[in-house]
Amino acid sequence: MAEDGMLLNFEIGDAPLKSQVKFKGGRWRDRLKAQRTAKQSHGDGPSSTPPRRKPTAGDYDASRPSKRPRTEDGDYQRYAKIPRTADAGPKAPSHAIKTGQVSSSLFTSNPSAVTDFDQTPAEEVEPAKPSNAPLSEEAENFRSLGVSRRVAQHLATKLEMKAPTAIQKNAVPQLINGDSDAFLQAETGSGKTLAYLLPIVHRIMALSLNEDGTPKETKVHRNSGLFAIILAPTRELCKQIAVVLEKVLRCAPWLVCTTVIGGESKKSEKARIRKGVNILIATPGRLADHLDNTKVLNVGTVRWLVLDEGDRMMEMGFEDDIRTIVSKIRADKLVKENPEGVVLDGVLPSRRVTILCSATMKMNVQKLGEISLEDAVHIMASKSETNGDAEAGNEAVFAAPSQLKQSCIITPAKLRLVTLIALLKSTFARKGSVMKAIIFISCADSVDFHFHLLKDTKPVEPPTPDSSPSKEDRNPHTDATVAPAAYVTSPANKTVMLHKLHGSLAQPVRSATLNAFSKCKDPAVLITTDISSRGLDVPAVDLVIEYDPAFAVPDHLHRIGRTARAGRPGKAVLFLLPGSEEGYTSILPTKTPIMPQLYDSILQKGLASAVNLPSTFTTSETEKQTWTSRAEALQLHLEQRLLAKPDNATDEGADGDGSGGKANTATKAKAKAKAKQRGAKPPRETSNPLLDAARQAFRSHIRAYATHVREERVYFDITQLHLGHMAKAFALRETPGGIGGGVSRRMHKTTASSGEGGGDKKTKASGSGGKAGKGGDDDEDGIGEVDEDAARRMREKMKMVMNASSEFNIG
Repeated sequence: MAEDGMLLNFEIGDAPLKSQVKFKGGRWRDRLKAQRTAKQSHGDGPSSTPPRRKPTAGDYDASRPSKRPRTEDGDYQRYAKIPRTADAGPKAPSHAIKTGQVSSSLFTSNPSAVTDFDQTPAEEVEPAKPSNAPLSEEAENFRSLGVSRRVAQHLATKLEMKAPTAIQKNAVPQLINGDSDAFLQAETGSGKTLAYLLPIVHRIMALSLNEDGTPKETKVHRNSGLFAIILAPTRELCKQIAVVLEKVLRCAPWLVCTTVIGGESKKSEKARIRKGVNILIATPGRLADHLDNTKVLNVGTVRWLVLDEGDRMMEMGFEDDIRTIVSKIRADKLVKENPEGVVLDGVLPSRRVTILCSATMKMNVQKLGEISLEDAVHIMASKSETNGDAEAGNEAVFAAPSQLKQSCIITPAKLRLVTLIALLKSTFARKGSVMKAIIFISCADSVDFHFHLLKDTKPVEPPTPDSSPSKEDRNPHTDATVAPAAYVTSPANKTVMLHKLHGSLAQPVRSATLNAFSKCKDPAVLITTDISSRGLDVPAVDLVIEYDPAFAVPDHLHRIGRTARAGRPGKAVLFLLPGSEEGYTSILPTKTPIMPQLYDSILQKGLASAVNLPSTFTTSETEKQTWTSRAEALQLHLEQRLLAKPDNATDEGADGDGSGGKANTATKAKAKAKAKQRGAKPPRETSNPLLDAARQAFRSHIRAYATHVREERVYFDITQLHLGHMAKAFALRETPGGIGGGVSRRMHKTTASSGEGGGDKKTKASGSGGKAGKGGDDDEDGIGEVDEDAARRMREKMKMVMNASSEFNIG
């Protein structure tokens, strides 16, 4: 006891003293692990774990055996799912479900939609009447419009067109009897092409036939002169106008039409012009070139100049070409009598007539009207009388057809790809319900990626004598653009043909692909850019999917106008992201409400059964019990396809047909052995071509997303886009770098060819910085060759004064 009375009593205990161990050096994770291990071994500290007790019989359900019984065939028996009891709590919402062993984070961290899906719209009393259908045969027919009896009978008997549409009823009499310029404005699928073709054909035929149909003494033929020039913005639209005109001219075989478009041989075009043509269909750039360099092209007898899709031509930067064409045609003296002595005045217009066709009255169309029109009449489908002032047009009159059913799917970025597959799978679940569908995507790189991802990997079998296609159906140009589809097939439709089309393809390939899609007898899907949105009339298109929203509202209206044509029904589906994009539907002009849908309803319907994977894979991966687990398994399968090595990925081999995996392995092994003997560095392993395509598609998609028109960027805000989530929509597990890199910075290796089979080099985009990021795909040593062809094409595009979207859509 101390002097101050304080007693110090320390009890140490019987256990020996333990020295405190402090770990130094190494990584901090290793030090922390060693420290925890030391504490657990001494049994002290908060991190020590209590000893595990032996389980008792009360811990298990008596109804379930302790081990899975083995079946007769040696397999283990699976347990049945335990039913959910009433006190288990409320079920989690569909967008936050986690079932089983989650292999993909599809249903986590997704933004919620702001749209109220519980609010059901009022049911329509009666179905909407088609707004672009032909009129009643009792009220109107082509003969009553002033068309000759020969043409009217040909339309009724051969082409099965007995009654005109509203725009044809208003335009044909005006263009037959008058000589003034005209501005035609009507919705898609309403027959604007025939509205200006029929008057032209009728008046040219009048040079050879009397009113009663008897032939005149002097009959015009292909050498009698060029009477009409029709301009269209795209080659596909020119081809389609030519097909329609050729069908009409079958009643007058002495008249000839032809096309001059980019991508074709100028020599053959000059030969056709030299041989003689009465009606010429052309793209502005190629026609301006022929006016400068083809001396046999005489425009002295030209009476009609038609500018079809005038707004699109102005957007694509054809203003200078159109000015040149109009000035050169007007500069030539109007010939009143051809060299054969046929008097043209009195039958043909006494002046040159310009017809401008456009869906909207935007500022560029008004500017085009100032260039080409003089005292034009404004002809619309909604009015029975014409208006002499072309400025009186209203952009609101152009809307979607009333019989078109529109809907939008609100889906997070991570779920876009599986939702698209589920939508297509449910679309083709019944036989004959949908024969043709068109998917619009923002850029050509994304079209290529989705085509190669969704197509079947089975090599094309050689045709047998029983199933050998005819010579006209066989086309080598479609080998890389047409293939059987996987994932979207069903027991009812075991064959679904996949097609791709964009402006970067060669013209023969584009024409052959579009022709194959039009004539396909099996259910078919066309993955395309906006190059297919204008004027194309493909029969039996029942569904249009806007996987990427259009860059402007007029482009959206033209896209959905590929279905519900000429009074037929149709459906249009628009994919939107949750958040600001949901407000985009409020600015879309439509006669029927756009029905919103949440992605879970699409996934439940499309993934109700297992997904048919490509031929080189087994479908057991997607044979899960719930639609959520099927979606996760499908996403995991797609990601693993991209990560597979080219040697093992037989569907994405360097030869592009899925048959060169073993050969590539042997070749690479020999190359490595030879390099090792020489002491040189062995050749670097090539990455999966499908992975490279996914990265390039992601970059192009993000760049294209930033090009929406200024008025719509409040809905499509690039700063609100989650790049990591969007990368998952391209089956990528990491966000690729180099989004800011331009075309001139693309790299490619001279020894690797693309998987498309089209002979192009495999391109690679470098990052905007010095080194590629973790997800980049640049060469290791930074050495590559510049894709001069791609850079040249991009420079040519940038020379044109086009809108922001054209850079990504027109090749």
